[in-house]
Amino acid sequence: MVIRVFVFLLFVLSVGSYFIPLEENPNDKKDKDSPLLIFVDSTMYTLDTESMNRIIFAKKAIRYEDRDVMYDGSLMSKSMDKNNKEIADNLLADLIIKRGDDFKFLNDVKFTRNDYLSLNTDELLYNAKTKIATNTLPFDGTYFDNSLKGEHIYLDLNKYYMKALNTHFEIEIEKKGK
Repeated sequence: MVIRVFVFLLFVLSVGSYFIPLEENPNDKKDKDSPLLIFVDSTMYTLDTESMNRIIFAKKAIRYEDRDVMYDGSLMSKSMDKNNKEIADNLLADLIIKRGDDFKFLNDVKFTRNDYLSLNTDELLYNAKTKIATNTLPFDGTYFDNSLKGEHIYLDLNKYYMKALNTHFEIEIEKKGK
């Protein structure tokens, strides 16, 4: 009799546990952060109706659902100024994160514009549509042959406008005569 009651209780427990809902297994869900594509030694060109205006090089590029991550990469942007002179902007970094038109350059960032402006920092945020670059970390660089140091830079590359906090600008003066 005791064995029948024990078997009956086991049967009731097993039937009851069958209908108890379980939480979803996290392994069943698709990992949202898994890469969609991986490129090695990649080059990406951005074309418009007039010309090729942006080239991105990367040693390794990984495309996710919501962003692109590039290692040891560079961005070259070409445009024309109001006098129809070509402007070439180069941005190099160890890590580039792209979401839409927003680029985040991290670790050993180098920015150059033609041959007159160069900046070195560890972070630079750049919007390709508005062509505005900002950062929150210290930077150093050169403007023509003059040295420049500061923090929190703001560059409007369309209007040739630059501002920064705690800026130290040293002007090289050529001595004439003698």
